[in-house]
Amino acid sequence: MKKFKIFLFLLCEINNKYLAELKNHLQNLFGLDVELTSHSVDLSFAYNERRRQYSGEEILRKAEKNKRNANEKWLLIVDVDLYSSGLNFIFGLANPYSGTSIISLTRLRQQFYGKPENEKFFIERLKKEATHELGHLFYLSHCSDKKCVMHFSNSLYDTDVKSAYFCERCKKLLFNIKKGE
Repeated sequence: MKKFKIFLFLLCEINNKYLAELKNHLQNLFGLDVELTSHSVDLSFAYNERRRQYSGEEILRKAEKNKRNANEKWLLIVDVDLYSSGLNFIFGLANPYSGTSIISLTRLRQQFYGKPENEKFFIERLKKEATHELGHLFYLSHCSDKKCVMHFSNSLYDTDVKSAYFCERCKKLLFNIKKGE
């Protein structure tokens, strides 16, 4: 029987209070151990000069090369503006087959949009996007319920409208997947 574990790889600076809230949220929601680790990584290999953004796909591909344990679910946390093929920007990205995912803090901050900082909004957005990408690592797809954390966020408004939790349908799917641990 496999036992999953979540690893948060901090590739940027982030407030300890935010990390503690995120870790607690993820442990309670997924019922799994969450381990934090910090790394200093030069992301210049993923920078697209023309777009002035970083390729989330490139960063994930590089991380996947270092992953050895299929039971580990990896979430990379960066503070650079990310994009993915065919999209103007992304809050995050996941590859369920490799068990790796990434989120960016950049567009979750009010300041990105020229608004004053709001710690409460930022922490909630961080929890939602982390939960969403980790949900994909457990093979959950996008949900049509606008309040479910697995609903696709095409804008920050979409992220703010949804909750940081799974709807009953997604919760049941996650439970059945984890039951196969």
